[in-house]
Amino acid sequence: MKYKKFLKPLLGVAVTICILASDSTVSNAVRSVSEIEAEQDSLQEEIDALDADLYSLVSQITEIETAISETEAAIEETEAALEEAKAAREAQYEAMKLRIKYMYETEDPSVFEMLLESGTISQFLNRLEYANSVHEYDREKLEQFEATQAEIEELAASLEEEKAGLESAKQELASQEAALEAMVDEKRGEMDDLDAELKEAKEIAAREAALAAARAAAAAAANGNTSGAAKTTASSSYNVNGDLNPGYSTGVSGSSVVSYAQQFVGNPYVWGGNSLTNGCDCSGFVQQVLANFGITYGARMTSGSFRSVGNEVSYNYMQPGDIVCYPGHVAIYAGGGIIVEAQSTATGITNYRSVNCHSIITIRRVL
Repeated sequence: MKYKKFLKPLLGVAVTICILASDSTVSNAVRSVSEIEAEQDSLQEEIDALDADLYSLVSQITEIETAISETEAAIEETEAALEEAKAAREAQYEAMKLRIKYMYETEDPSVFEMLLESGTISQFLNRLEYANSVHEYDREKLEQFEATQAEIEELAASLEEEKAGLESAKQELASQEAALEAMVDEKRGEMDDLDAELKEAKEIAAREAALAAARAAAAAAANGNTSGAAKTTASSSYNVNGDLNPGYSTGVSGSSVVSYAQQFVGNPYVWGGNSLTNGCDCSGFVQQVLANFGITYGARMTSGSFRSVGNEVSYNYMQPGDIVCYPGHVAIYAGGGIIVEAQSTATGITNYRSVNCHSIITIRRVL
């Protein structure tokens, strides 16, 4: 019976050793709750940043898809205009051939006979001038139709190139979107793993708290002091940067040119047209606006013709009234990053597009 007085203290020591051993094993097996929660916070910040990037990419893809749709519509419109221009050129060519054939098949009077048949010198000159004017008219109209066709073809090629660039950009963004989505999925998988680890850590923390209380109670029992156990509580826890800035030589202000051009916003777009009120194309619009200020170039201009007029201006020195030349298109810079232009048959003359709506070939100062 003597051993019984040692039994209770020995049992208490044994329990304490077991508890300490168990506690040590649990603590070394998992990370603390606070460590896991800190990692979760950091991981959530990464996921939020990736989600923001993903949203930005989706927005860019949507914008590009809209731009592609608009470009496709413009291509269809340009193709239709091209067919009309070809038909007009062919009709003019056929008419000219008929007139030439008629002149060769009809016995034309000689100049001397025309003089004899004319009552006066004035009549003779009028007849001769009429014959020359018919030939000149045919030649000018044919050249005009050919120039319009060439301009439309250049614009069509530019639009196709623009569409190809947009499609390429869309594919690149789609690849980035897929990569970001994969990264987000991976991070969310890591978050799921952390959630499971956190749950386990909390369960272990609760067991540790219980073990700590049992350890305190066992120690108190081993010392024969149960009151100590009562006092122990559980715890858990475009020359863009060039320097070309030529001076002005006409005395005409750019703001005057822009103000005059703005009067015709809303009027129709007509391929090959020269009327600011009844209809004109992009080059006709610029040519007629400049002509109002005495700046003329004689022959009918095309968008390509404007690339060599006046003096070149660097993008960063561009001023209202300067001429902006694009592939198959030309416009007047209105200031504030906006151009005024004869845009298309669908929109007519407008004043809302960015100066960077197409690739800039050159900027010219003619004032």
